[in-house]
Amino acid sequence: MQFENQVVLVTGAGRGIGKEIALSFARQGADIGVADVNEDTAQATANEIEKLGRKAFFTRADVSDYGQVQQFVSGAMRQLGRIDVLVNNAGIAQPQPFLEITPENWENHLRIHLFGTFYCSQAAAREMAKRKYGRIVSIASVAGLMGPIDLAPYGVAKSGIIGLTRAMALELADYGITANAIAPGPIDTEMIRAAWSKEALEERASHLPIRRLGQTSEIAHAAMFLASPDSGFISGATLVVDGGSVAAGAYMVEKYRRRKAGQA
Repeated sequence: MQFENQVVLVTGAGRGIGKEIALSFARQGADIGVADVNEDTAQATANEIEKLGRKAFFTRADVSDYGQVQQFVSGAMRQLGRIDVLVNNAGIAQPQPFLEITPENWENHLRIHLFGTFYCSQAAAREMAKRKYGRIVSIASVAGLMGPIDLAPYGVAKSGIIGLTRAMALELADYGITANAIAPGPIDTEMIRAAWSKEALEERASHLPIRRLGQTSEIAHAAMFLASPDSGFISGATLVVDGGSVAAGAYMVEKYRRRKAGQA
């Protein structure tokens, strides 16, 4: 029960990676503050947390709205009493070719991913600073480290989260707060299964050095590591959890060719 008596806030916790992160922390003894733009899924996650014997506070919150973020954090403080960990997970992905990107799509990505991460981190850090302890973990993406196809706003926003993480690591260190990011590769979630056919997912997996998609539990494990008391000397880092894709870079093209030719 590594997080017993701790309080963890998770945004975008209604499904996918965020839900798995919230439940994983609860299994390790934490009480959880759940925020999601969909109130029904937020409540469903909170119900599962309570079945695990932990306290749960949930609210519908659009993290791109400064006022709603303040209400989420203040509500969590009232209901749960403290904030030890914040996991910034809420996000969207709306593909568009670069020449067709609309101002609305561009702004939505920046506001939800980057503005939302800043709003939530600042609000939570103000409470953490009072106790001289805190862990901020933000979900970035390998798209913030490489050029994504048809996802320029997403990639730019995720790059911004990585930069914001470094800035927070410096400015919040005096308050006992660390800030780190996780950059997932393709993860097997409801979102990716809705966007890709089974055949396309199998083909996508073969383009990874570790020949499969990642699991939501693997991102949750990374989040718990960076949120643990044992990670106190790690701050400003981006942990890549992508099956080796970024490390392989362009060489993965040759690896894939050899696989197709039956050479590997």
